[in-house]
Amino acid sequence: MTKPPVETKLMNKALDYLGRYNTSEHRLREVLRRFALRRLYKHNPDKIAKVISATVTRCQKLGYLDDDAFAKSQARSHRLQGRSKIGIRQRLRQHRLDDNIIDVALDAADQHTKNSELLAACLFARRRRLGPFDRREYEDTNDRETNIRRQLGSLARAGFNRAISYTVIELENMHAAEILIDQLEKGEDIKI
Repeated sequence: MTKPPVETKLMNKALDYLGRYNTSEHRLREVLRRFALRRLYKHNPDKIAKVISATVTRCQKLGYLDDDAFAKSQARSHRLQGRSKIGIRQRLRQHRLDDNIIDVALDAADQHTKNSELLAACLFARRRRLGPFDRREYEDTNDRETNIRRQLGSLARAGFNRAISYTVIELENMHAAEILIDQLEKGEDIKI
C-alpha cells in the first residue's frame, strides 16, 4: 500500500481543521505550514508552499473558508461578550484580515443597536463584576476610590473610552444597569 501524496495529506488536514474550527485564510495557512514542518519535512519546501496555497484556494472555492463570514461571526461573538470595537479590531487583525472586511463585520455586529459601545461596556462590566455589578462592601472611602480607579483602568484596557467607562461605573445599582442593558439591546438610543 502506498502512502497518500502530499496534496491529499494537506487537504485531509485542512478539512479536519475546518470541520472543528471556523477560521480565517491566514490561520489555515499557519496550521498547514506547521503540519508540513512536523509531518512532511522530507519533501521539497517549495513544493509544500505551492500545495498549501492550492489547498487553501480549493477550500475557498468549495465554500469551506470565507474570511468575510469568519469576520462577521467573530465580531458578533465578541460584541456579545462585551468587547470594544478597538479590541475586536485588534483580534481580527491577528488573522491578517483587511480593514474593509473588519469594518463591514463591525457594522454588521452593531446594526441592531444605536450605542453598541455602551452596550458592550455594560456587558463587559457585568461579566467582570465592575461598577454596579461589584457586590463588595467598602468600609473606607479610600478603598472604594481605589477600586473605582482599578475598574476604570480595566475598562480602558478593554478599549472603552473615558466617557463610556465613567457612565458604566457610575450607574446607580445593578437594577439600573440591567435596565440600561435591556434598553440598549432593544435598540433605544441612549445619550451619554
